[in-house]
Amino acid sequence: MTVDVAYLRRVRDREDLAALMHDGQFLDAQKLFFSVVAEFGGSVNFDIADMHEVHAVAALMSTAKGLRVLDVGCGSSEEYVLDDTFRDRYPPFVAEMLTRLGATVTGIDIRPQANAGYDHRVLDLVDPAWVAAVNGPYDVIACFSLFNAPESPFEHDPTLCDRLMTDMHDLLAPDGVVIVNLRDELFAESSNEAGVQAYVESKNFRLLHLDGNCAWLRLH
Repeated sequence: MTVDVAYLRRVRDREDLAALMHDGQFLDAQKLFFSVVAEFGGSVNFDIADMHEVHAVAALMSTAKGLRVLDVGCGSSEEYVLDDTFRDRYPPFVAEMLTRLGATVTGIDIRPQANAGYDHRVLDLVDPAWVAAVNGPYDVIACFSLFNAPESPFEHDPTLCDRLMTDMHDLLAPDGVVIVNLRDELFAESSNEAGVQAYVESKNFRLLHLDGNCAWLRLH
């Protein structure tokens, strides 16, 4: 499958925010994002230009139709159901956006989502059995913000994060791509791309693109 890496590089290497305000690809993805936000009855009081999720959709927009997508920790409009998880709401923006672009999306979260336009599965990603409940392979696997979610089981637990990296590897199609916000601890020791590359290669991936802690990976 094709990823618009040129767009991703433009975003990463831009000199200022104004550059994106003239990028039609970004503006199309932003418009789609706002339509999903409106449907969820929410509002936006942050800089959309810094959302890796919106840029991911923009980079996949031209080829999204027909893709099989797995959104790991997709989010929900519901309150968190576990006392030991962080409570900030995170609606399933990516799952809904890619569904509207014609992808076949399966979203996984610990919470239900009654009005999902995609196939929403209520699964606990801490339990390795979740893998058996989905049917790979997937062309795109997205995992945004899960590894650094405050007070979540994944925060500061490299063993759990590494196991989920292996799970995603096993569910990915041969020419597919994983989009993941890598755990912040990786960047505390090494802020350069070489350090991140060594980590993803240890998980049998190769690094396609890196912007901050958001990595685009293919199978090694």
